[in-house]
Amino acid sequence: MIIRHQIILLSKLMPRTIGLYGGFFNPFHKGHLHVIQTALHSLSLEELVVLPTFRNPLKNNSHTESIEQQISNIQSEIDLPNVKISDFEHSHQITSTQELLRKIQNKYPLNSCYLIIGLDQLGKLHLWKEYQWIIQNISICVIYRPRYDQYIENTNIHKEFSHLFMSDLTKFINHSTPCLHILNIPGVDLSSSELRDS
Repeated sequence: MIIRHQIILLSKLMPRTIGLYGGFFNPFHKGHLHVIQTALHSLSLEELVVLPTFRNPLKNNSHTESIEQQISNIQSEIDLPNVKISDFEHSHQITSTQELLRKIQNKYPLNSCYLIIGLDQLGKLHLWKEYQWIIQNISICVIYRPRYDQYIENTNIHKEFSHLFMSDLTKFINHSTPCLHILNIPGVDLSSSELRDS
């Protein structure tokens, strides 16, 4: 029993070196690139995995391009050796973040990963399937986005999980899972929907 407890404790303290960043990226733009660069630098990641979404139940839009073309388009905008574009969601036909994380968990410990999301998604996180399980099983880094300042301190997630929010980045990085941090640095004011409509 003591050995099992020690293994669980060590797994919770495992350093996080991988970032997981999902989205439609329809199209991929400078705001997405800003998130990637910010996460890599601020969290000292060894690798950031970009995961084009297969299907999002909270959005109606979908890609007309194949996943191969999506990956090619995103790759052409990123010149960073420690960023990987993955077709994992498409190859497994994943429809939610919790499903994605559970599949990753079968092969790799989530304690070594960060989930990277935008500030706009923090305001919707309580609508995600099994959002409580997600919050309890992976550390979440929220990247600031202009126009969503109301979500910095006032969301359903703040009310339900206020004890997990860490204002200091260093403490967040060194803290065991679960924990959340809002990386409140200047962002890029762009959205894919506006670019599609322009």
